[in-house]
Amino acid sequence: MGRPSFQSALPGLLGCVSFILSAVAGVYCKFITFKSTDGGTYGPSEPVTLNFGIWYYQWYTVVDSAIQGIVILETCHQYDDGVDIDSNWKSARAFSTMALIIGGLITFWALLSTCLFYNKQMYRSGGGLFILCCLFQGLTLLFLDSNACNNNIYIEKVKQLMPAVNLQFEDTCSMGSGAKCAIAATVMWFVTGMVSLKVNPPQHDPVMVETHDVTYTQTINPEDGTALVTETVVTGEPTVAD
Repeated sequence: MGRPSFQSALPGLLGCVSFILSAVAGVYCKFITFKSTDGGTYGPSEPVTLNFGIWYYQWYTVVDSAIQGIVILETCHQYDDGVDIDSNWKSARAFSTMALIIGGLITFWALLSTCLFYNKQMYRSGGGLFILCCLFQGLTLLFLDSNACNNNIYIEKVKQLMPAVNLQFEDTCSMGSGAKCAIAATVMWFVTGMVSLKVNPPQHDPVMVETHDVTYTQTINPEDGTALVTETVVTGEPTVAD
């Protein structure tokens, strides 16, 4: 059996953290945020917050519960077909998908390192792929300069649904929890890649070989001249095989 070390398992563990952050950033519907700056004449005293993700947006669903009465739930919805998804938005989606797929596969590969005993070159190749995921993850921030942030039709939709309230929102978006997770994932992918480049592979246990000293003694019988060969075996100390 080999002797896996914590150092050899570290890329896989860091990769798991990176993948979780990347998944939250890519799938969750709170990548960017719009907050109302003015509640209007009949608006709420607290700012109204609208959240949008790369693939989904947050909306409010009214549920009439027999126990709790009318409840307003925050739920994630797919974007409507009429939404103008510009090139930056499409790029953010593509890079987010590549970061999740490549990052997930290479993280799974790294988790098997203590069982499969990768060599130094394989760890370096894995480190390069982790750093590639860092690049892809960082490019998902193109979403901050897309139509979702600068020309969001759902902001106008809210204003049309509640004309009497006259809500006013910021002209551009601010980073939500998803964008912050994307930044954290970018850093973590890079750290994982650097650790993978520097890590020492797990060592196999040495193969021990037993040694023997064999002595042959020949004795001639003086009566009939026959020869008698005697074998003497002395067991030596085990040594490491080359």
